[in-house]
Amino acid sequence: MSRYIYGRRSWSDPSSKYGLEPNKLDEDIRCNLERYESKQARIHETLERFMTEDPARQDETFAMILEWAREWKLKNAQ
Repeated sequence: MSRYIYGRRSWSDPSSKYGLEPNKLDEDIRCNLERYESKQARIHETLERFMTEDPARQDETFAMILEWAREWKLKNAQ
């Protein structure tokens, strides 16, 4: 069982998402960590591929990636 209670008095609190299944918290944390690490690895592979495609133009590629990220952030800001 996880040692984190997140402000709850006890694990048996039925209003808590994990009140009736405290072991589910550990499983959810593990699944989210695996999802995050897998996603991070895919992003790193993709960006590495872009950066090494044309070594003579790495600065240009890097600038394009940053420009895209800024545009995406502005377009999707909430």
